[in-house]
Amino acid sequence: MRLSARISYNKQVFIDCKREIIPVQGINLSLLGLKIKDHDRINDCNHEDVVIMMELDEQISLRGKVIRGESNECVVFFKEGPELISSTVGKYLTSKIYESGKCPFCSRKINKNEKYCKKCGMFLDYTKPEVVRFIQDFKVGKVFYDLLEEHPEEFGEKLEKHREFIGVSEEMKKIFDLIRKYATNDYPVLIIGETGTGKELTAKAIHERSKRADKPFVVVNCAAIPDNLLEAELFGYEKGAFTDAYKRKIGRIEFADGGTLFLDEIGDMPLKMQAKLLRFLEDLSFTRIGGNEMIYANVRIIAATNVDLAEAVREGKFREDLYYRLNVLTIHIPPLRERHEDILVLAKYFLNKYSREIGKNIKGFSPKAEEALMNYSWPGNVRELINVIRKAVVLTENSMISEMDLDLKKDNMQEYYRVSPSSLNLRENIEKLEKNLLKQAFIISGGNISKMARLLGISRPKVYSLIEKYKLGEVVS
Repeated sequence: MRLSARISYNKQVFIDCKREIIPVQGINLSLLGLKIKDHDRINDCNHEDVVIMMELDEQISLRGKVIRGESNECVVFFKEGPELISSTVGKYLTSKIYESGKCPFCSRKINKNEKYCKKCGMFLDYTKPEVVRFIQDFKVGKVFYDLLEEHPEEFGEKLEKHREFIGVSEEMKKIFDLIRKYATNDYPVLIIGETGTGKELTAKAIHERSKRADKPFVVVNCAAIPDNLLEAELFGYEKGAFTDAYKRKIGRIEFADGGTLFLDEIGDMPLKMQAKLLRFLEDLSFTRIGGNEMIYANVRIIAATNVDLAEAVREGKFREDLYYRLNVLTIHIPPLRERHEDILVLAKYFLNKYSREIGKNIKGFSPKAEEALMNYSWPGNVRELINVIRKAVVLTENSMISEMDLDLKKDNMQEYYRVSPSSLNLRENIEKLEKNLLKQAFIISGGNISKMARLLGISRPKVYSLIEKYKLGEVVS
Protein backbone atom coordinates (compact mmCIF):
# COMPACT_ATOMS: atom_id res chain seq x y z
CA MET A 1 0.00 0.00 0.00
CA ARG A 2 1.18 3.55 -0.78
CA LEU A 3 -0.18 6.86 0.45
CA SER A 4 1.27 9.09 -2.27
CA ALA A 5 -0.05 8.97 -5.83
CA ARG A 6 2.41 8.05 -8.54
CA ILE A 7 2.07 9.54 -12.02
CA SER A 8 3.92 9.04 -15.29
CA TYR A 9 6.78 11.49 -15.80
CA ASN A 10 8.36 10.79 -19.17
CA LYS A 11 10.71 13.79 -19.29
CA GLN A 12 14.43 14.39 -19.28
CA VAL A 13 15.90 15.55 -16.00
CA PHE A 14 19.43 16.47 -14.93
CA ILE A 15 21.27 15.18 -11.88
CA ASP A 16 24.11 17.21 -10.40
CA CYS A 17 26.19 14.79 -8.36
CA LYS A 18 29.01 17.27 -7.61
CA ARG A 19 31.39 15.71 -10.14
CA GLU A 20 29.23 16.35 -13.20
CA ILE A 21 25.71 16.97 -14.43
CA ILE A 22 24.11 13.81 -15.84
CA PRO A 23 21.05 13.86 -18.14
CA VAL A 24 18.66 10.99 -17.37
CA GLN A 25 15.15 9.95 -18.43
CA GLY A 26 12.30 10.16 -15.92
CA ILE A 27 9.76 7.34 -15.50
CA ASN A 28 7.30 8.26 -12.75
CA LEU A 29 6.94 10.79 -9.97
CA SER A 30 5.58 10.73 -6.41
CA LEU A 31 5.87 12.96 -3.34
CA LEU A 32 8.80 10.91 -2.09
CA GLY A 33 10.90 10.78 -5.22
CA LEU A 34 11.41 10.34 -8.94
CA LYS A 35 12.03 7.00 -10.62
CA ILE A 36 14.54 7.29 -13.48
CA LYS A 37 16.09 5.02 -16.07
CA ASP A 38 19.51 3.71 -15.13
CA HIS A 39 22.57 5.42 -16.55
CA ASP A 40 26.19 4.25 -16.62
CA ARG A 41 27.38 7.32 -14.74
CA ILE A 42 24.72 7.01 -12.03
CA ASN A 43 26.98 4.48 -10.30
CA ASP A 44 29.16 7.37 -9.17
CA CYS A 45 26.16 9.07 -7.55
CA ASN A 46 24.75 6.04 -5.76
CA HIS A 47 24.00 6.75 -2.08
CA GLU A 48 25.29 10.33 -2.41
CA ASP A 49 23.52 13.64 -2.00
CA VAL A 50 22.63 15.13 -5.37
CA VAL A 51 20.59 17.97 -6.85
CA ILE A 52 17.93 17.01 -9.37
CA MET A 53 16.80 19.63 -11.89
CA MET A 54 13.41 18.98 -13.44
CA GLU A 55 10.48 20.69 -15.11
CA LEU A 56 7.12 20.74 -13.35
CA ASP A 57 4.98 23.86 -13.71
CA GLU A 58 8.36 25.58 -13.84
CA GLN A 59 12.01 24.61 -13.64
CA ILE A 60 12.90 23.54 -10.11
CA SER A 61 15.91 22.07 -8.28
CA LEU A 62 15.51 19.66 -5.36
CA ARG A 63 18.06 17.97 -3.13
CA GLY A 64 17.91 14.20 -3.16
CA LYS A 65 19.69 10.89 -2.88
CA VAL A 66 20.10 8.26 -5.60
CA ILE A 67 19.27 4.67 -4.72
CA ARG A 68 19.84 1.94 -7.27
CA GLY A 69 16.82 -0.26 -7.92
CA GLU A 70 16.10 -3.21 -10.19
CA SER A 71 15.45 -3.68 -13.92
CA ASN A 72 17.76 -0.83 -14.96
CA GLU A 73 15.93 1.70 -12.82
CA CYS A 74 16.96 4.05 -10.00
CA VAL A 75 15.08 6.28 -7.60
CA VAL A 76 16.01 9.77 -6.51
CA PHE A 77 14.52 10.23 -3.04
CA PHE A 78 13.74 13.87 -2.27
CA LYS A 79 15.38 15.34 0.84
CA GLU A 80 13.50 18.63 0.96
CA GLY A 81 11.06 19.68 3.68
CA PRO A 82 7.28 19.39 3.39
CA GLU A 83 6.76 23.11 2.66
CA LEU A 84 8.91 23.01 -0.48
CA ILE A 85 7.68 19.59 -1.65
CA SER A 86 4.01 20.55 -1.22
CA SER A 87 4.45 23.80 -3.21
CA THR A 88 6.32 22.09 -6.09
CA VAL A 89 5.90 18.35 -6.48
CA GLY A 90 2.67 18.28 -4.44
CA LYS A 91 1.11 21.07 -6.47
CA TYR A 92 2.10 19.36 -9.75
CA LEU A 93 0.79 15.94 -8.67
CA THR A 94 -2.50 17.42 -7.49
CA SER A 95 -3.09 19.31 -10.75
CA LYS A 96 -2.38 16.19 -12.83
CA ILE A 97 -4.72 14.06 -10.70
CA TYR A 98 -7.59 16.53 -11.11
CA GLU A 99 -6.86 16.88 -14.84
CA SER A 100 -7.18 13.11 -15.24
CA GLY A 101 -10.57 13.16 -13.52
CA LYS A 102 -9.99 9.86 -11.73
CA CYS A 103 -8.44 8.55 -8.53
CA PRO A 104 -4.88 7.28 -9.14
CA PHE A 105 -5.46 4.47 -6.63
CA CYS A 106 -8.86 3.01 -7.51
CA SER A 107 -9.70 4.81 -10.82
CA ARG A 108 -13.00 6.20 -9.46
CA LYS A 109 -14.21 9.41 -11.12
CA ILE A 110 -13.42 12.44 -8.97
CA ASN A 111 -14.28 16.13 -8.80
CA LYS A 112 -11.79 18.94 -8.32
CA ASN A 113 -13.19 19.81 -4.90
CA GLU A 114 -12.56 16.33 -3.51
CA LYS A 115 -9.63 16.31 -1.09
CA TYR A 116 -9.68 12.53 -0.79
CA CYS A 117 -11.32 9.69 -2.74
CA LYS A 118 -14.76 8.81 -1.41
CA LYS A 119 -14.30 5.19 -2.51
CA CYS A 120 -10.82 4.18 -1.33
CA GLY A 121 -10.17 7.08 1.09
CA MET A 122 -6.74 7.97 -0.30
CA PHE A 123 -5.29 11.49 -0.50
CA LEU A 124 -5.84 13.46 -3.71
CA ASP A 125 -4.64 16.91 -2.61
CA TYR A 126 -0.91 17.13 -1.84
CA THR A 127 -0.67 20.93 -1.64
CA LYS A 128 -0.77 20.96 2.18
CA PRO A 129 2.58 20.66 4.02
CA GLU A 130 0.81 18.64 6.75
CA VAL A 131 -0.07 15.90 4.28
CA VAL A 132 3.48 15.79 2.88
CA ARG A 133 4.96 15.75 6.39
CA PHE A 134 2.80 12.79 7.36
CA ILE A 135 3.78 10.79 4.28
CA GLN A 136 7.47 11.65 4.66
CA ASP A 137 7.49 10.76 8.37
CA PHE A 138 5.93 7.32 8.09
CA LYS A 139 6.95 6.43 4.55
CA VAL A 140 4.74 5.07 1.82
CA GLY A 141 2.83 1.89 2.60
CA LYS A 142 3.79 1.85 6.28
CA VAL A 143 0.76 3.34 7.94
CA PHE A 144 -2.97 3.53 7.99
CA TYR A 145 -4.29 6.94 8.82
CA ASP A 146 -7.63 8.56 9.50
CA LEU A 147 -9.12 10.19 6.42
CA LEU A 148 -8.33 13.78 5.57
CA GLU A 149 -11.59 15.69 5.99
CA GLU A 150 -12.67 18.21 3.37
CA HIS A 151 -12.60 21.14 5.84
CA PRO A 152 -9.01 22.49 6.07
CA GLU A 153 -9.58 24.08 9.48
CA GLU A 154 -10.21 20.63 10.96
CA PHE A 155 -7.09 19.05 9.50
CA GLY A 156 -4.72 19.67 12.40
CA GLU A 157 -7.14 18.10 14.86
CA LYS A 158 -7.78 15.11 12.58
CA LEU A 159 -4.06 14.60 11.97
CA GLU A 160 -3.43 13.99 15.67
CA LYS A 161 -6.68 12.19 16.45
CA HIS A 162 -6.02 8.61 15.37
CA ARG A 163 -2.27 8.31 14.82
CA GLU A 164 -1.95 5.70 17.55
CA PHE A 165 -3.66 3.48 14.98
CA ILE A 166 -0.56 2.92 12.86
CA GLY A 167 1.59 -0.06 12.07
CA VAL A 168 4.17 -1.55 9.74
CA SER A 169 3.59 -5.22 10.54
CA GLU A 170 1.99 -7.65 8.13
CA GLU A 171 -0.83 -8.20 10.62
CA MET A 172 -1.74 -4.51 10.65
CA LYS A 173 -1.50 -4.19 6.88
CA LYS A 174 -4.05 -7.02 6.59
CA ILE A 175 -6.35 -5.18 9.01
CA PHE A 176 -6.03 -1.97 6.99
CA ASP A 177 -7.00 -3.92 3.88
CA LEU A 178 -10.05 -5.41 5.62
CA ILE A 179 -11.13 -1.97 6.81
CA ARG A 180 -11.17 -0.66 3.26
CA LYS A 181 -13.16 -3.66 2.04
CA TYR A 182 -15.67 -3.69 4.90
CA ALA A 183 -16.34 0.04 4.52
CA THR A 184 -17.99 -0.50 1.13
CA ASN A 185 -21.08 -2.30 2.52
CA ASP A 186 -23.53 -2.18 5.44
CA TYR A 187 -23.09 -5.69 6.86
CA PRO A 188 -22.42 -6.03 10.62
CA VAL A 189 -18.77 -6.16 11.66
CA LEU A 190 -17.42 -7.94 14.73
CA ILE A 191 -14.04 -6.66 15.99
CA ILE A 192 -12.18 -8.96 18.36
CA GLY A 193 -9.14 -7.97 20.38
CA GLU A 194 -7.69 -7.40 23.80
CA THR A 195 -8.29 -4.19 25.73
CA GLY A 196 -6.18 -1.33 24.39
CA THR A 197 -5.57 -2.74 20.90
CA GLY A 198 -7.63 -0.09 19.08
CA LYS A 199 -11.03 -1.68 18.50
CA GLU A 200 -12.90 1.64 18.61
CA LEU A 201 -10.38 3.23 16.24
CA THR A 202 -10.94 0.34 13.84
CA ALA A 203 -14.70 0.85 13.97
CA LYS A 204 -14.29 4.61 13.46
CA ALA A 205 -12.01 3.97 10.47
CA ILE A 206 -14.66 1.74 8.84
CA HIS A 207 -17.35 4.36 9.46
CA GLU A 208 -15.32 7.24 8.04
CA ARG A 209 -14.50 5.32 4.85
CA SER A 210 -18.13 4.35 4.30
CA LYS A 211 -21.02 6.14 2.62
CA ARG A 212 -22.24 6.94 6.16
CA ALA A 213 -19.21 9.06 6.96
CA ASP A 214 -21.20 12.30 7.16
CA LYS A 215 -23.68 10.75 9.63
CA PRO A 216 -23.26 10.07 13.39
CA PHE A 217 -20.82 7.54 14.81
CA VAL A 218 -22.39 6.62 18.15
CA VAL A 219 -20.50 4.60 20.78
CA VAL A 220 -22.19 2.50 23.47
CA ASN A 221 -19.94 0.79 26.01
CA CYS A 222 -22.05 -2.18 27.08
CA ALA A 223 -19.78 -2.90 30.05
CA ALA A 224 -19.79 0.64 31.43
CA ILE A 225 -23.57 1.19 31.58
CA PRO A 226 -25.51 -0.51 34.45
CA ASP A 227 -27.83 -3.31 33.32
CA ASN A 228 -30.98 -1.44 34.38
CA LEU A 229 -30.02 1.63 32.34
CA LEU A 230 -28.69 -0.01 29.18
CA GLU A 231 -32.11 -0.49 27.59
CA ALA A 232 -33.01 3.15 28.17
CA GLU A 233 -29.66 4.28 26.75
CA LEU A 234 -30.12 2.20 23.61
CA PHE A 235 -33.81 2.62 22.87
CA GLY A 236 -34.76 5.78 24.76
CA TYR A 237 -37.99 6.30 26.71
CA GLU A 238 -41.20 8.30 26.76
CA LYS A 239 -42.17 10.83 29.38
CA GLY A 240 -43.64 9.06 32.42
CA ALA A 241 -42.30 5.63 31.39
CA PHE A 242 -40.83 5.23 34.90
CA THR A 243 -39.97 7.28 37.96
CA ASP A 244 -37.81 10.31 37.10
CA ALA A 245 -38.74 10.06 33.40
CA TYR A 246 -39.82 13.71 33.30
CA LYS A 247 -39.47 14.07 29.56
CA ARG A 248 -38.91 12.00 26.43
CA LYS A 249 -35.35 10.88 25.82
CA ILE A 250 -33.95 9.81 22.43
CA GLY A 251 -31.88 6.62 22.64
CA ARG A 252 -28.46 6.01 21.13
CA ILE A 253 -29.92 3.87 18.33
CA GLU A 254 -32.31 6.60 17.24
CA PHE A 255 -29.57 9.21 17.48
CA ALA A 256 -27.36 7.08 15.20
CA ASP A 257 -30.01 6.98 12.44
CA GLY A 258 -28.25 7.05 9.07
CA GLY A 259 -24.87 6.40 10.65
CA THR A 260 -23.05 3.71 12.62
CA LEU A 261 -23.78 2.28 16.07
CA PHE A 262 -20.65 0.92 17.74
CA LEU A 263 -21.42 -1.56 20.53
CA ASP A 264 -18.19 -1.85 22.50
CA GLU A 265 -17.62 -4.80 24.86
CA ILE A 266 -20.77 -6.50 23.61
CA GLY A 267 -19.63 -9.73 25.24
CA ASP A 268 -20.61 -8.16 28.59
CA MET A 269 -24.18 -7.33 27.50
CA PRO A 270 -26.81 -9.02 29.75
CA LEU A 271 -28.78 -11.88 28.17
CA LYS A 272 -32.06 -9.97 28.52
CA MET A 273 -30.67 -7.06 26.52
CA GLN A 274 -29.17 -9.45 23.96
CA ALA A 275 -32.70 -10.67 23.16
CA LYS A 276 -33.97 -7.10 22.69
CA LEU A 277 -30.98 -6.18 20.53
CA LEU A 278 -31.56 -9.27 18.38
CA ARG A 279 -35.16 -8.29 17.88
CA PHE A 280 -34.04 -4.83 16.72
CA LEU A 281 -31.49 -6.31 14.30
CA GLU A 282 -34.17 -8.36 12.55
CA ASP A 283 -35.79 -5.32 10.88
CA LEU A 284 -34.06 -2.29 12.52
CA SER A 285 -37.27 -1.26 14.27
CA PHE A 286 -37.99 -0.67 17.98
CA THR A 287 -40.21 1.21 20.42
CA ARG A 288 -39.06 3.53 23.17
CA ILE A 289 -39.65 2.35 26.73
CA GLY A 290 -43.19 3.28 27.68
CA GLY A 291 -44.15 4.02 24.08
CA ASN A 292 -46.24 2.35 21.37
CA GLU A 293 -44.85 4.03 18.25
CA MET A 294 -42.75 1.73 16.06
CA ILE A 295 -39.54 3.56 15.10
CA TYR A 296 -37.18 2.59 12.27
CA ALA A 297 -33.47 3.41 12.55
CA ASN A 298 -31.23 2.94 9.52
CA VAL A 299 -28.00 2.12 11.32
CA ARG A 300 -24.99 -0.05 10.64
CA ILE A 301 -23.93 -2.20 13.58
CA ILE A 302 -20.26 -2.64 14.48
CA ALA A 303 -19.59 -4.60 17.66
CA ALA A 304 -16.38 -5.24 19.56
CA THR A 305 -15.34 -7.53 22.37
CA ASN A 306 -12.34 -8.91 24.20
CA VAL A 307 -14.40 -11.99 25.09
CA ASP A 308 -14.28 -15.27 23.16
CA LEU A 309 -17.90 -15.15 22.02
CA ALA A 310 -17.85 -18.70 20.66
CA GLU A 311 -16.82 -19.95 24.10
CA ALA A 312 -19.40 -17.66 25.74
CA VAL A 313 -22.08 -19.23 23.52
CA ARG A 314 -21.00 -22.70 24.64
CA GLU A 315 -21.19 -21.59 28.27
CA GLY A 316 -24.65 -20.09 27.80
CA LYS A 317 -23.45 -16.53 28.48
CA PHE A 318 -24.11 -15.23 24.97
CA ARG A 319 -27.01 -15.94 22.63
CA GLU A 320 -26.04 -18.13 19.71
CA ASP A 321 -28.49 -16.43 17.32
CA LEU A 322 -27.11 -12.98 18.19
CA TYR A 323 -23.56 -14.26 17.75
CA TYR A 324 -24.28 -15.41 14.20
CA ARG A 325 -26.19 -12.22 13.45
CA LEU A 326 -23.18 -10.09 14.43
CA ASN A 327 -20.42 -12.34 13.16
CA VAL A 328 -20.85 -11.57 9.45
CA LEU A 329 -17.58 -9.72 8.85
CA THR A 330 -14.79 -10.17 11.40
CA ILE A 331 -11.57 -8.33 12.24
CA HIS A 332 -9.17 -9.80 14.76
CA ILE A 333 -6.70 -7.23 16.13
CA PRO A 334 -3.59 -8.97 17.48
CA PRO A 335 -2.09 -7.77 20.77
CA LEU A 336 0.96 -5.54 20.59
CA ARG A 337 3.24 -8.32 21.84
CA GLU A 338 2.43 -10.29 18.65
CA ARG A 339 3.38 -7.48 16.28
CA HIS A 340 6.86 -6.53 17.39
CA GLU A 341 7.57 -4.49 14.27
CA ASP A 342 5.04 -1.89 15.44
CA ILE A 343 6.41 -1.31 18.95
CA LEU A 344 9.26 1.08 18.15
CA VAL A 345 7.30 2.78 15.37
CA LEU A 346 4.55 3.63 17.86
CA ALA A 347 6.99 4.46 20.68
CA LYS A 348 8.94 6.93 18.54
CA TYR A 349 5.78 8.60 17.31
CA PHE A 350 4.44 9.10 20.84
CA LEU A 351 7.85 10.26 22.06
CA ASN A 352 7.88 13.01 19.43
CA LYS A 353 4.25 13.91 20.13
CA TYR A 354 4.51 14.26 23.90
CA SER A 355 7.95 15.89 23.76
CA ARG A 356 6.47 18.65 21.61
CA GLU A 357 3.44 18.99 23.89
CA ILE A 358 5.51 19.84 26.97
CA GLY A 359 8.34 21.63 25.17
CA LYS A 360 11.15 19.13 25.68
CA ASN A 361 13.81 18.31 23.10
CA ILE A 362 14.12 14.53 23.48
CA LYS A 363 15.97 12.92 20.60
CA GLY A 364 15.08 9.25 21.07
CA PHE A 365 15.59 6.10 23.12
CA SER A 366 18.84 4.63 24.38
CA PRO A 367 19.73 1.16 23.00
CA LYS A 368 18.81 -0.44 26.34
CA ALA A 369 15.49 1.42 26.38
CA GLU A 370 14.70 0.15 22.89
CA GLU A 371 15.58 -3.35 23.98
CA ALA A 372 13.30 -3.03 27.02
CA LEU A 373 10.44 -1.79 24.85
CA MET A 374 10.85 -4.73 22.48
CA ASN A 375 11.07 -7.34 25.25
CA TYR A 376 8.17 -6.11 27.37
CA SER A 377 4.93 -8.11 27.13
CA TRP A 378 2.59 -5.06 26.92
CA PRO A 379 -0.46 -6.56 28.64
CA GLY A 380 -2.25 -3.20 28.20
CA ASN A 381 -1.31 -3.03 24.52
CA VAL A 382 -1.10 0.36 22.75
CA ARG A 383 -2.96 2.14 25.55
CA GLU A 384 -0.29 1.03 28.02
CA LEU A 385 2.49 2.03 25.63
CA ILE A 386 1.01 5.53 25.37
CA ASN A 387 0.98 5.92 29.15
CA VAL A 388 4.52 4.57 29.57
CA ILE A 389 5.93 7.01 26.98
CA ARG A 390 3.97 9.96 28.35
CA LYS A 391 5.28 9.30 31.87
CA ALA A 392 8.87 8.84 30.65
CA VAL A 393 8.76 12.15 28.75
CA VAL A 394 7.58 13.98 31.88
CA LEU A 395 10.14 12.38 34.21
CA THR A 396 13.33 12.34 32.15
CA GLU A 397 15.90 15.10 32.46
CA ASN A 398 18.05 13.80 29.61
CA SER A 399 17.99 14.12 25.82
CA MET A 400 17.47 10.35 25.46
CA ILE A 401 14.89 8.16 27.17
CA SER A 402 16.66 5.55 29.28
CA GLU A 403 15.52 2.13 30.42
CA MET A 404 15.08 3.58 33.92
CA ASP A 405 12.82 6.36 32.57
CA LEU A 406 10.48 3.75 31.09
CA ASP A 407 10.03 2.12 34.50
CA LEU A 408 8.86 -1.20 33.05
CA LYS A 409 8.37 -3.61 35.92
CA LYS A 410 10.57 -6.67 35.72
CA ASP A 411 7.83 -8.95 37.02
CA ASN A 412 5.76 -8.02 33.98
CA MET A 413 8.50 -9.00 31.56
CA GLN A 414 8.17 -12.30 29.76
CA GLU A 415 9.94 -14.26 27.11
CA TYR A 416 8.18 -13.34 23.90
CA TYR A 417 9.08 -16.62 22.33
CA ARG A 418 7.75 -18.87 25.05
CA VAL A 419 7.08 -22.33 23.58
CA SER A 420 3.55 -23.67 23.75
CA PRO A 421 3.27 -27.24 25.07
CA SER A 422 1.24 -28.03 21.97
CA SER A 423 4.18 -27.18 19.70
CA LEU A 424 7.47 -28.73 20.76
CA ASN A 425 8.94 -29.15 17.28
CA LEU A 426 12.54 -27.97 17.74
CA ARG A 427 13.10 -26.84 14.17
CA GLU A 428 9.87 -24.80 14.06
CA ASN A 429 10.63 -23.03 17.32
CA ILE A 430 14.25 -22.31 16.40
CA GLU A 431 13.13 -20.78 13.10
CA LYS A 432 10.48 -18.71 14.88
CA LEU A 433 13.06 -17.41 17.36
CA GLU A 434 15.58 -16.76 14.58
CA LYS A 435 13.07 -14.85 12.46
CA ASN A 436 11.83 -12.64 15.28
CA LEU A 437 15.32 -11.86 16.57
CA LEU A 438 16.23 -10.86 13.02
CA LYS A 439 13.19 -8.55 12.89
CA GLN A 440 14.13 -6.96 16.22
CA ALA A 441 17.69 -6.35 15.06
CA PHE A 442 16.38 -4.92 11.78
CA ILE A 443 14.14 -2.43 13.61
CA ILE A 444 16.73 -1.38 16.20
CA SER A 445 19.49 -0.95 13.59
CA GLY A 446 17.27 0.71 11.00
CA GLY A 447 18.20 -2.02 8.53
CA ASN A 448 21.97 -1.41 8.71
CA ILE A 449 23.68 -4.74 7.97
CA SER A 450 26.80 -4.06 10.04
CA LYS A 451 24.78 -3.05 13.10
CA MET A 452 22.51 -6.06 12.66
CA ALA A 453 25.53 -8.37 12.56
CA ARG A 454 26.92 -6.86 15.78
CA LEU A 455 23.55 -7.10 17.56
CA LEU A 456 23.02 -10.70 16.52
CA GLY A 457 26.65 -11.76 17.03
CA ILE A 458 26.97 -13.18 13.52
CA SER A 459 28.75 -12.26 10.31
CA ARG A 460 27.43 -9.91 7.62
CA PRO A 461 27.10 -12.77 5.06
CA LYS A 462 25.02 -14.70 7.59
CA VAL A 463 22.75 -11.66 8.06
CA TYR A 464 22.26 -11.45 4.29
CA SER A 465 21.47 -15.16 4.22
CA LEU A 466 18.83 -14.84 6.95
CA ILE A 467 17.27 -11.78 5.29
CA GLU A 468 16.90 -13.75 2.07
CA LYS A 469 15.56 -16.79 3.97
CA TYR A 470 12.85 -14.85 5.79
CA LYS A 471 12.16 -12.30 3.02
CA LEU A 472 12.84 -9.31 5.22
CA GLY A 473 12.42 -5.80 3.69
CA GLU A 474 15.02 -3.50 2.20
CA VAL A 475 18.17 -2.85 4.18
CA VAL A 476 20.95 -0.28 4.27
CA SER A 477 24.43 -1.68 3.66
